[in-house]
Amino acid sequence: MSDTPLLSLVIAVYNGEKFLSAFFESIKNQHLNSVELIVVDDGSTDRSAEIIGRYASEFARFRVVTQENQGVSVARNSGLALANGEYLAFPDIDDVIYPGMYNRLLEIATQNRLDVATCNGTYIYDDGRPAKKIFPSDRLASTGVIDGPTWLQMALDSRKFLHVTWLNIYRHDFIKRQGFTFEPGLRHQDIPWTTEVLLTAERVQYIDEALYDYLIHSASVSHTPGTDDTRMRSARHYMKILELLNAINERYPEQVKRVPACHWQIAKEGLGILHSINNIENPDKKREITRELFERGIWEMIWRNARGFKQRWRLGRRYFRLKKIYKAS
Repeated sequence: MSDTPLLSLVIAVYNGEKFLSAFFESIKNQHLNSVELIVVDDGSTDRSAEIIGRYASEFARFRVVTQENQGVSVARNSGLALANGEYLAFPDIDDVIYPGMYNRLLEIATQNRLDVATCNGTYIYDDGRPAKKIFPSDRLASTGVIDGPTWLQMALDSRKFLHVTWLNIYRHDFIKRQGFTFEPGLRHQDIPWTTEVLLTAERVQYIDEALYDYLIHSASVSHTPGTDDTRMRSARHYMKILELLNAINERYPEQVKRVPACHWQIAKEGLGILHSINNIENPDKKREITRELFERGIWEMIWRNARGFKQRWRLGRRYFRLKKIYKAS
């Protein structure tokens, strides 16, 4: 057995006892010849550690890291620092990975010397709605080998792109050379990660093959009505995301010239912030987050990056209402 595995799976776990057995079985069913599992138990308080221990002997390379709960980004960074594989993947434990997924991605990655290999997946709803592809085939078709900026522009232009790590594998040397890590403490950290990875990747390929089921639970936090406090937290997370995206755009000006949708996506995510603010019912909390929007320079950033009449119209019609709230604070 070679000292260097072909693939490292970096697996963040927090209270995953409901999913871990099925997840590890799905990895066994991949029938990978050269894989390393790095399981980061991020302070679980349920039976996760027991289940992880039960599977440790079923894989040739299986490493467990136990740490205090610090969130998925820190867990991934802990695993990333220990990874030895030629390629990296960051699967979520509560989804379904088809048996051939990683072998298929490794096939195109090794044949074509890819920095990033990516596939399609399927949205699976637990409330009876029919399943559907994550990336509709009429919006995003399979590609040959292209550079990352080209793929990012195509993907964002589709208006159906999902910034996720779990549909991809990454060449480890590329990630290491760029020094990429995940932003600690940030929800939806995949947005800045994916953007920067693709802006700098030289060889990328997408295959329109649905090899992953993304399970959408109707009772999950992200799909149930929020409170004022959750809306404020969401707004602040996305303000941080916008600051990160803006910094990325400034770091790679030549690439961004080729990907004008990098500006569009800042305004698009910014409109989500405005929607959260609009739904806050408590006047004091609404004033507080609106003041932050203007004083952190987030509004100016959103407006500066808006592209096209539709985005500017949607922003403009909200401006005077927000400014009135801000002046009253």
